Amino acid sequence: MKRKIHKGEIYDKERTKGKLITAVGKILVKEGYKNIRINKIETVSGVSKKLIYKYFGNLDGLIKAYLNQVDFWKMEEQKLTENEAPVLPDITEAFMAKLLRDDFDYLQKSTEMQKIILWGISEKNKAIKTLSDEREELGEIILNKADEIFEGTNVDYRPTVAIFVAAIYYTILHAKSNRSTMCGIDVTTQEGRDRIFKALERLLGLTYKYSNVAI
Repeated sequence: MKRKIHKGEIYDKERTKGKLITAVGKILVKEGYKNIRINKIETVSGVSKKLIYKYFGNLDGLIKAYLNQVDFWKMEEQKLTENEAPVLPDITEAFMAKLLRDDFDYLQKSTEMQKIILWGISEKNKAIKTLSDEREELGEIILNKADEIFEGTNVDYRPTVAIFVAAIYYTILHAKSNRSTMCGIDVTTQEGRDRIFKALERLLGLTYKYSNVAI
């Protein structure tokens, strides 16, 4: 006879994992990364802490699973992945403008992502370090392809992109943390965001123009 399954008798593994992952995000946003602890996660999720060890191995494993779901660059990697290998278009001005704009928009809207960036520069954490290393792996795939395009030109593309990304992070985090303007621009408004990104697009355009890369 086929066993009858009643709600509550057999846990849905993925649903339970989802509750634990969601709890990490709630704690991070409301109370900060220092309060992400096993007992706190148990309380917020309503799930036994034993299942953290069962499904994720330990707290770092749970945090890593959480980060993989909400980090912008991990999500971009998933979009680009086909048959386990990232498939990239040409690293054109339009491609990079869209990628940077998407990063800008996501970080501006996501309180969780803002907290993750701040966490990453405030405290040593194994899961955060792993995430950073994995971001770099994706970055290498993109930048290696860009290196081929910009080789022999007047542009050092890697530090140029690093400056763009750093500017996006700092501009948004500064506005969100201090509720203040930067150079008189309020990036919490649509007008302010548009001004910032239009300037970034112009600088990106000059990067391609100055290199004489016709793509």
